[in-house]
Amino acid sequence: MPQIFDRVAIDTWLRDEIVQKFPRGGLGDIKLGSPLIVNPGETAVFVRGGEPMGTFTPGRHILTTENIPLLTDLIERGLFGGKNVFTADVYFVKTTDMTLKWGTTNPIIVEHPLRMPGASAITGFGTYVARVKDPWRFLNALDAFRESVRHQEIKVRLDPMLGVMMQDKLSELAIAKDLGPAQIQSFSKELNNLLIGLLQEEFDAIGMTLVDFNIMINLHPKSLEVVTNMGYGTSYVQKQQADALVEAAKQPGGGGLAEIGIGAMGIGALQQQQQMLQQQQMQQQAAQQQPAAAAQPAGAPDVMTPAQAAAILQVAEEDVVAAIEAGELKARKIGRAYRISKANLEEYLAG
Repeated sequence: MPQIFDRVAIDTWLRDEIVQKFPRGGLGDIKLGSPLIVNPGETAVFVRGGEPMGTFTPGRHILTTENIPLLTDLIERGLFGGKNVFTADVYFVKTTDMTLKWGTTNPIIVEHPLRMPGASAITGFGTYVARVKDPWRFLNALDAFRESVRHQEIKVRLDPMLGVMMQDKLSELAIAKDLGPAQIQSFSKELNNLLIGLLQEEFDAIGMTLVDFNIMINLHPKSLEVVTNMGYGTSYVQKQQADALVEAAKQPGGGGLAEIGIGAMGIGALQQQQQMLQQQQMQQQAAQQQPAAAAQPAGAPDVMTPAQAAAILQVAEEDVVAAIEAGELKARKIGRAYRISKANLEEYLAG
């Protein structure tokens, strides 16, 4: 039999707890006229049947049909057996800052088509600070309707989402500001400040505010190998540009480099880039001679953009989007962008 409560409040929190349900352990009947105590840094959300009944900010409130208007109809319909009580789940949500660690498990691919080789593989680690600003949206978006939710559970949900967000926004920045591999790594602080503004729209969608972002961005040690294996930097024009750079570097004193804006870049790096592009071109030619059924996305990341999927499938990005919209290729839409899992791409190829 549900217990009847004449006071609604959370008296103690765990240090890293962000959501607590009242009452714990199941349903509870709450007396009308009971005090509701919401402490500073908390918001209380009353829920019944999956729908919000009322939201309360810090302060002392007396629960009546005036501050929970939905109760009037429920009482008149006799849903509480004529008693001066009502049944509801109350979710207390912390609205103070929480600091979370973040790091890449797989490299993030940042596209910069105006700078060779067309993309970079980067890694990142550090911390970010966020807080809940819309408790009802947050509870729904993060599936937080539980008796207790702690920072680690939120981190598990946010980490992969943040990776996708960063990949999109860093690519937008690289294109807009004409950044190449060296610049992406050198301007970590400036990029962090820009990302706070760019990522806020995505955090708005899950009822949160991004307060601070402090991620150290590094170029993956095998960035060129990673992105060329994904099909970047192998076009005929780019190959011709690499050949021209190497030839210019061979001139006495490297004078030819200055004419095409390369400065003192080492000939060894240019030759290495040329060799990588040649190897990738040979691999692609060999792959084209194999039956199409043998194609497998073995080098694909666990989550990829339509452009990355198109590079693996050797089709236009528009073809991938068309397959998604036709329901042939499963994908998840986050904001305005599609994301495709490696498993779904393999299923699509298998027919």
